[in-house]
Amino acid sequence: MLANETAIQFLFIINPISGTTRKHNITELIYSTLKKKKKKVKIVLTRYAGHATEIAKEAAAQGIPNIISVGGDGTMNEIASSLLHTKSNLGIIPMGSGNGLARHLGIPLEPKKAIHLLNNFDIKTIDSGMINSIPFFCTAGIGLDAHVTKVFDELPTRGLKTYIKAFIKTIRSYKGDPLTILLDDTKEIKETYLISTFANANQYGNNAFIAPTASLSDQQLNLVLIKPVSFLGAIDKIIKLFSKKINQDPEIEYHFFKKLDIQRPTEGPAHIDGEPLMLGKHITVACVPNALQVIIPAQTT
Repeated sequence: MLANETAIQFLFIINPISGTTRKHNITELIYSTLKKKKKKVKIVLTRYAGHATEIAKEAAAQGIPNIISVGGDGTMNEIASSLLHTKSNLGIIPMGSGNGLARHLGIPLEPKKAIHLLNNFDIKTIDSGMINSIPFFCTAGIGLDAHVTKVFDELPTRGLKTYIKAFIKTIRSYKGDPLTILLDDTKEIKETYLISTFANANQYGNNAFIAPTASLSDQQLNLVLIKPVSFLGAIDKIIKLFSKKINQDPEIEYHFFKKLDIQRPTEGPAHIDGEPLMLGKHITVACVPNALQVIIPAQTT
């Protein structure tokens, strides 16, 4: 599909149905904002789940230097998964519901500003995570956040209000799972946890900072563990989550790791960069150092 187009410098992959932002004028906005000759820019719309992965894989194989995700964290994950350990750079025009990785990287949420930064940008090499051999770049999890993501995905609308609705519905029924966790083959933890999150970036999205001090390039991941709490206790932690103070809560456990193994009693929901899926009883999570090159705003000296 992209054959004989080696002059392309920027390939924009647009998910037309992600998030809450309409994309009817995004093509015109790209051409009017990006100061490149039109022949060096190509725009492709995805048509089905997994299509972005296919497009990005082919583009990276052809050596297209900058492959831009236009959508949410799910679209970003599809594209980034195809760019691991390649010479192609991932760019993000954040137009999804949460936009967690874009927020961490300081990419503007306004589409025109995000496109404009492509006129003058820097490159940063970041780590990725891997959960049961599936890449993630922002966060993954198997606890309450995974159950909420599953409910959220089944609701007809998107956005923060819908996510809050899904959270309230879920926390009334889900009380956590007994887990056996082995960290870096040395430390074992046995406890029932409401939330078990694996964070590469500092937030889920929407400025919900689950790991406020997380680094994308420290060659390790953050494990965040929260034991079951009352409804009021959960509200308190949500306030801390959005005020970037949850890591100051003495009831929350934080661990750094390169690899961990988790055993849980039954298979159940998980989420990977905000997208729901089912995983089995045994889960392995690992950090993949220096996995991806991403476009970030130009750094001033």
